[in-house]
Amino acid sequence: MLLLDRWIARRFFGNFALIFSVMFLFAVSIDTILQLDAYIEMSRLAVKAGRFPGLWAALPIAIIDYHAPRVFQFFAYMVGMCSVAAAGFTLTQMVRTREIVAMLAAGISLWRVGVSILGVAVALNLAQLVNGEVLLPRLAPLLVREHSAILQPTVQSFPVKLIEDRQRNLLLASSFDPATATARNLIVLERDERGAATRRIEAATAIWSVERGGWILQDATATRRSTRSTGDGPREVQIAAAEPIDFIASDVAPRAILARRFRGFAQLLSSPQITELASEGGIGIPAATRLIGQRFAGACANLLMLVICMPFFLVRVPKNMLRPSVICAAVAVPGLLGALFTMTVDLPGVPATVGVFLPVALLLPIAAWRLGALRS
Repeated sequence: MLLLDRWIARRFFGNFALIFSVMFLFAVSIDTILQLDAYIEMSRLAVKAGRFPGLWAALPIAIIDYHAPRVFQFFAYMVGMCSVAAAGFTLTQMVRTREIVAMLAAGISLWRVGVSILGVAVALNLAQLVNGEVLLPRLAPLLVREHSAILQPTVQSFPVKLIEDRQRNLLLASSFDPATATARNLIVLERDERGAATRRIEAATAIWSVERGGWILQDATATRRSTRSTGDGPREVQIAAAEPIDFIASDVAPRAILARRFRGFAQLLSSPQITELASEGGIGIPAATRLIGQRFAGACANLLMLVICMPFFLVRVPKNMLRPSVICAAVAVPGLLGALFTMTVDLPGVPATVGVFLPVALLLPIAAWRLGALRS
């Protein structure tokens, strides 16, 4: 019996790898065609810098440099869809070659086939949890790069617009370099409870210090601003002389700046990093709850959708599998996309903890009904 399980599992995994590879190469081909000018331009710059001997040597490396880390991100998105497709291909092959008929004749239930496939799917979703907690956080700086940063180890410098920290202070900078955690021309406006500015800090350079929890300032000055009431007339504003300053505490860390700059950066982080990012003010607490819960709810939704779709192909009598394949696609694609949408969107009046597991609660009874209706 273990030999049969290994054979089914190996065939399912082979189909999964084939489908995943084809879909990933298709996505890479589309992006390469649409962004070919950007790849060529960045390759030419690399050749001028002496990194490559010629354009035709640099261009393939540029494409690989941009897309190779995205294999793990693509796996996170497509593990559920590819599992359903691989199960359909595997069972269709077994129906066409009469292997399922032979198993039934030997007294082996259809449940046995489904359990073997489901076991590999569980392993793939566990691998996705490890992928989301270990690999994607390390690759996050590469995954948020734009095409203008191809062949660069991280994202390029970008201006920082107004960011409010937990003390309601405002920060902005002309540029921020994520590779060195350095901000140029940093301006910090400290405010009182009414929102009026009380101190203005200007620094030519600011470097983030993890140990001190703030920014180490270079060539920086601080100017205090105070207002005084003059009776019925307008308030008098007094600006003190500029004073040197070398440090300012803030919860606006580089990770929070990246999360505000790139919308998809937060979902690339691990669960502890997402929690830390929420404490830094990079994202809200409900959003952090959804991102963390999405890891586990997404895996459950993938497995439940596989359970729902497998009975379309677990048939006792050989027949044309085109109709079951079309029905399976019509069920799986909207189902997985709808589950992802429900887990991602903030539902009015629904707590984030409940909303992220709502698709699981909806799919669970459907999966139980599908299993109960299976004639094995």
